[in-house]
Amino acid sequence: MRNTRTVCEFLLIAIISGATILGSADICLAEKAQSAHKSFKGEVVEKAGALAIRSEEGATYQLSENEARRQGRQFKAGDKVAVTINENNAIVDIHLEGEKGTHHFVTGKLVYVGKMKKEIKLQTTEGEKSFPLLLQETKTSGLAEGTEVTVELNEAGTVIDLHKGKP
Repeated sequence: MRNTRTVCEFLLIAIISGATILGSADICLAEKAQSAHKSFKGEVVEKAGALAIRSEEGATYQLSENEARRQGRQFKAGDKVAVTINENNAIVDIHLEGEKGTHHFVTGKLVYVGKMKKEIKLQTTEGEKSFPLLLQETKTSGLAEGTEVTVELNEAGTVIDLHKGKP
């Protein structure tokens, strides 16, 4: 009788410990999945008549001069830069090396995502607010109106990332 009780206690503790460990791992994986951005240092180079970024590892990323101008930035070949790319390897943020980026987060319920005009509108505690989207693909597909989302805005107020729920 005593051995049966000891075995039951051991199994109960093992089950609770296993569930706790698996739950913690799941939370860690979810946090990692939400932050799929990669930051690195690189140099602006000219490639096929356009500007691009070459990372220290040698990878090359296309730089949209028009988008940089819209954000009040101009780069030239030879500039040393700090770059952030998303999970699709698209540049979502770029600064001259040494400049510090100041990003803001806004949470609200999704009102709409513009298809023709790249923007997103949220119902926030301060009212409806619209923000331009850097990339239409910024995780907007499959989001229903009314879904609570948090957008990450760069210095120009452009959405560079989006997540369901609060941060």
